[in-house]
Amino acid sequence: MHYIPESTCEMLRGDPLSAGESTRTNFHYQSAPLYVLTACVAGLLAADWALSVGVASTASADLAKSVAKLPNALFGYRLALLAAVLGGARILYHALDGLLSGRVGADLALTIACLAAIVLGEHETAGLVVLISLVGESLEGYTVDRARWAVRQTFALQPEVAHLTTQDGRERDVPVKDVRIGDFVVVRPGERMPVDGRVVGGKSAVDQSPFTGESLPVDKAVGDQVFAGTLNQFGALTIMAETLGDQTVLARVSQLVGTAQSRKADLERTADKLAKWFLPVVLGIAVLTLIGWRIGTGSWSRGVLPALGVLVVACPCPLVLATPCAVMAALAWLARRGVVVRGSQALERLARVDTFAFDKTGTLTQGALELGEVIPTGDLSSLDVLRIAAIAERHSEHLLARLIV
Repeated sequence: MHYIPESTCEMLRGDPLSAGESTRTNFHYQSAPLYVLTACVAGLLAADWALSVGVASTASADLAKSVAKLPNALFGYRLALLAAVLGGARILYHALDGLLSGRVGADLALTIACLAAIVLGEHETAGLVVLISLVGESLEGYTVDRARWAVRQTFALQPEVAHLTTQDGRERDVPVKDVRIGDFVVVRPGERMPVDGRVVGGKSAVDQSPFTGESLPVDKAVGDQVFAGTLNQFGALTIMAETLGDQTVLARVSQLVGTAQSRKADLERTADKLAKWFLPVVLGIAVLTLIGWRIGTGSWSRGVLPALGVLVVACPCPLVLATPCAVMAALAWLARRGVVVRGSQALERLARVDTFAFDKTGTLTQGALELGEVIPTGDLSSLDVLRIAAIAERHSEHLLARLIV
């Protein structure tokens, strides 16, 4: 029953640093085939139920029986069996894959329950087990896709185009992927840095808050280092590219979030261990149930359904799936708010934390500058001081200058 997505590193590898197609794509597109399969199984079960039961309320018993036998006459089997086979193939595949890899999990229990129900002719039961499994898998796929979309959108800071300066001094726009180490790129006011590099011309201030959390822009001049994804505030800068692609600070932060999901929390490891032992216990209880009915009734056949019920009801899917889903959803929720978590172990340890140390500016405060009070000296009034300061700074685009103007 496990929804097995691409790893979070692979999830981020799909152009996570561009604001292009990856952030515009509908977040649940990846799981669309799973949703379609679930809908088909549900539709087949609904049709089987309608044909076998629903007609009886509006027609004669003979007509109801004839309609109920229609799928069997056309296809040789009931629609519920088709639903069980169609959706159960996916569960069987995961069960066999787990056995070949030395893993024992919920898929094997579901496979055994479905096969037993089909052998007994309980096609509705088999179809319902498959449907429940697919619905749970679809819900997890929905959560995983939302996490994938949230992380990609959070780190969609790097521009797609860079203004490359040629040897003859001309500028031409090229894709960021075509920039090479040692190339010179121009970053205009209001644009983000396309690469990590060093300032070789111009002077400005750069908003580095996505990486440092500091709300105030940092002044940059010739010789200072800048990072891909940071925002140029005023003044054009000429940057010499030093780090490209997945080696930039922005890419490494993205990879950090990617590896976070691969670090299993203690609770996750405990759930995995319990799942390995859970199935043998369930199978043992099913066997004991069968033996108990044999002793009590003297018939093996009468104990098959109770034993089958044990296998179906005792499916450990929530035990295996709940923690990974919660961890991934929490990581995505934090990533959307600019909080990068090293791993799920760190996330789980937050429950035992009793003291926090915060950086005040931009964390506990808004980080937006405001003019609080003007204190004049001499014969000038507060309004006169503010007017003179505004005249002096009217041509500046510095953050403090714009505050006064």
